[in-house]
Amino acid sequence: MVSERDDAREYTSQFFTHSELAALRRESVRQRRDDFMESIEGHSNTLKALEEAQQILEDQLEDANTEIDRLRSELDKAAIEAEEANYLRKEAERARRQLEETLYRIQEGADARSLTDLRDERMRRRRRTLLGIDEITRVPFLKGLVVGLLLGAMFAIAALEFFAMTEGAGEIFSVLF
Repeated sequence: MVSERDDAREYTSQFFTHSELAALRRESVRQRRDDFMESIEGHSNTLKALEEAQQILEDQLEDANTEIDRLRSELDKAAIEAEEANYLRKEAERARRQLEETLYRIQEGADARSLTDLRDERMRRRRRTLLGIDEITRVPFLKGLVVGLLLGAMFAIAALEFFAMTEGAGEIFSVLF
């Protein structure tokens, strides 16, 4: 029995010589190697393109995360402002109710002395206030102001008199009179 391999040898040996067969085998190996190298080069180019696409996607993800952080910060600020506005609104509603109650009592003929002061603790005068409108219009304040002005004027005249005497020009009053 003759194997297929032996048949192939006989068949090929009839048409080609041994050196021609070796050259054909080398050419076949070279072509397969070239095809393999082209395939590797194509895969390498594909990998490079995928790496570039991955870098672009990472950059876009980083930009998106930065934008999310900025938006979260703005959201936090808006939440704080909303809380402050809500607090101020409640304070204004409380003051409005107090004013309405006071006006209602006035309309009902309540005694003016029993009315509450509409100013809350933040608006009340402190004892250490420098000058309030009540202190300026009181008589002791005005009296003290006048006394202070007179004493200041007398001190100024005395200082000018002393200065005139030290400069040798004589007394101011003797020059004037």
